[in-house]
Amino acid sequence: MGTLPVIEAPDWYETIRVGDDITLIHEPWIKPFFRCNIWHVRGRDRDLLFDTGLGHFSLKRHVPLVSERKLTCVASHTHFDHIGCHHEFPDRCVHSAEAAILADPRNEW
Repeated sequence: MGTLPVIEAPDWYETIRVGDDITLIHEPWIKPFFRCNIWHVRGRDRDLLFDTGLGHFSLKRHVPLVSERKLTCVASHTHFDHIGCHHEFPDRCVHSAEAAILADPRNEW
């Protein structure tokens, strides 16, 4: 039986530039079925980050792209694999039906 690889924080995220101002960020060590696509879109005045993954390691610390400019962080929904690093960003939003969960993401909902 093989051993599991030990993944260090700097290797947790992978970025793929898909357009001039659009970057896909994902967690390649997570099986694709459970993986969230994290999208970074560079805007004129500020950037948009759509979802933040599992949060196993700090997105802000290990993906410099997300801390270069003012940024709004949007959650498509509040499943754990989509809001793991939302707490790292002060300007964050989600649909009003799930705002209480994003504000206090406990396992009780």
